[in-house]
Amino acid sequence: MTKEKTKKSNIYLLRSPWQENSHSVWLASTITLYRNLAQYKFPSKLDQSHKERVISVIFDELKKSSELTNPILYRSNQVRPQEKEFLLEHFMVTSNFYGAHGGEGFIVEDSGSFLGVINLENHLQLQLIDTEQDIENSWDRLVKIEHCLGKSVDYAYNPRFGFLTSRPSLSGTGLVIRLFLHIPAIIHMGELSEILEKEAEEEISATGIQGSSSEMIGDLLLAQNICTTGVTEEYLLTSLRMWATKVVVAEVSIRKKLKNEGNEHLKNKVARSLGLLTHSYQLETIEAFNALSLVKLGVELGWIEAPPSLNLNQIFFNCRRAHLMDHLGGNIEVPDLPRKRAEYLCSIFSPLNLVI
Repeated sequence: MTKEKTKKSNIYLLRSPWQENSHSVWLASTITLYRNLAQYKFPSKLDQSHKERVISVIFDELKKSSELTNPILYRSNQVRPQEKEFLLEHFMVTSNFYGAHGGEGFIVEDSGSFLGVINLENHLQLQLIDTEQDIENSWDRLVKIEHCLGKSVDYAYNPRFGFLTSRPSLSGTGLVIRLFLHIPAIIHMGELSEILEKEAEEEISATGIQGSSSEMIGDLLLAQNICTTGVTEEYLLTSLRMWATKVVVAEVSIRKKLKNEGNEHLKNKVARSLGLLTHSYQLETIEAFNALSLVKLGVELGWIEAPPSLNLNQIFFNCRRAHLMDHLGGNIEVPDLPRKRAEYLCSIFSPLNLVI
């Protein structure tokens, strides 16, 4: 299977964005620009020949960008379903790649942080994933990539409505910024509602990773801008940076209090979660996420003893289906995944010790 993967694409060889990530709260950000070419209809109205033309035009120009290293184009009909799922997981995107079967394309490059999606809902979706809490630098890089393409093509633009997209709600700047914050202390100490109410902003939504504020899978909070029209890109960046900083400060403050004073109820949750990861025969993704979140918190509070080399952020996201299948060889039957996930996590967390 390894040999087959090497031959078919470099998708599975993308450098993990978590290798250099050590932030315990602000885990990742994605910055996405939506653009369309003025001389073509939206993808849903294009025939196959025009879709191919759009792919060629965009890829030929993006190859010239100094911000991209060895960009590679993958046509959607050549990318297997598991590879599409891997891309979705890797770049933490919400787009439905499974509907991409002909006339669409994906562009990735050596850094493992850039994704270009062609002809899905819009002609182009440019996205960067950032795990260093440096959204301003990522934005600068994304602008340079967009400008490189803009030298040779005209974007669909209206002086009143800004950049035009297939969904009016994305027009204007066409910019969507999404921040992933790990806030188990806030959630399990019952302070989420109060903090969200205190830090409420009209331009920012805050939910779980599946879009609901009532179900916080893995104790992950997803914050993103609601508006793309009537605001500037700089305003969106500044607003989200300030909002995230306040939430991070609140989470860190509660963790410090827990470390100094302890909490018997939360210690029990952490201990039970470690037991779940080390003694389960099967684990589904959501229950693994929830247990990993509390074990991660326990390590950071000093309640669980773990080696410094243990990259909990990477493990946290590697237990998702496509990444797990790749890590274990890729030839696993779907019904066997819960058992394989349990075995994978048990092998990692069994050596850890409770020190509470």
